[in-house]
Amino acid sequence: MGVPAPSGREQPPSGAPARPRRPDELRRKTVHQPKDKIAKGVYGDERMAAELLATQVLGKIVPAELAERVDLGKLSKTQTEYVDPKSRTVRHADLVWRAPLRDSWLYVVFLFEAQSTPDRDMAARILLETALVYCELLARDPDVRKRGKLPPVLPIIVYAGEEPWRGPTSVAALLADEAQAFLPYALGHEFVLVEEAKVAQALETADTAWTAALRLRYTRSRAEFKEVLAKLRKLMPDGLASRALAAWVRRALIDDGAKEEDMENVQELRDLEPVVHSFWGAERLAARREGREREHVTLVRQARRKFGAETADQLASLLADVSDPERVGEIADLIIDCASGADLLAQAARTPGRQATS
Repeated sequence: MGVPAPSGREQPPSGAPARPRRPDELRRKTVHQPKDKIAKGVYGDERMAAELLATQVLGKIVPAELAERVDLGKLSKTQTEYVDPKSRTVRHADLVWRAPLRDSWLYVVFLFEAQSTPDRDMAARILLETALVYCELLARDPDVRKRGKLPPVLPIIVYAGEEPWRGPTSVAALLADEAQAFLPYALGHEFVLVEEAKVAQALETADTAWTAALRLRYTRSRAEFKEVLAKLRKLMPDGLASRALAAWVRRALIDDGAKEEDMENVQELRDLEPVVHSFWGAERLAARREGREREHVTLVRQARRKFGAETADQLASLLADVSDPERVGEIADLIIDCASGADLLAQAARTPGRQATS
């Protein structure tokens, strides 16, 4: 049923051109919605954002003498809505944090985007968001306008997907070969990629809120889950951050096969304690095994279409010993890249991560 026209207004006839848009009217079209609102809640917490920046960004890609001047103790959120000055389109970033440099008027803008799936075009998208941040600073920041200088904007992609990120992290990597000669003028803009699963795998301790949260989310051990949960509850009392972390872990458990109805009462970190007893064990292992089997079936089907049944059957035998999601992804790439079935099988057999079944 159609919606009746407002009183006193006549609806334009079907097919009639739309009314012209006023020059000052904003088009509130969200070009990029956050793909992981739960991660946005986690990194919207000052403590969690500061630790990620200290360990994965400032401690790795920014020169030490400059990184030491960034005052993360004064980290503050800024607006996440930016207006394209020409199209008047309103675009949204997931999170934008700002930290001052000690003994300077300058500050650093950290542009966070949460991703749960790889995106090959992310470098171009984040370039646009960075440009809009600069346009906003030029238009509205009194220090920038007074001094005529812009602060650094550092884009960060926090990736929580199961498969490894394979997309480019710079605009330069998206350019055609012929365009590389124009790179100084074509912008080689790059973003910082933080892959949560890789960080969690490399952790040796979990003695801070962020490291404990990562271990809790990505652990595959009942004993570790219980131990880290107890530690995290001491580090992060009930409140907004606790609820965001509980939702973060709850989502991971559901993705691993937990029933949503069994997880609906998980609101705070303390509510995760029954999960240790009610969910962990055969149910989770079975869910992960079923997911792995579905991935293997897909790869075998793709190999059969490209190389024939004999190659596909041999690949199925090789895949039976592969459990690491990253290795499964590598074999998926081999199916695309290899020119022959023999080459595929030879390289798949050499792929690290194959483990003998017990």
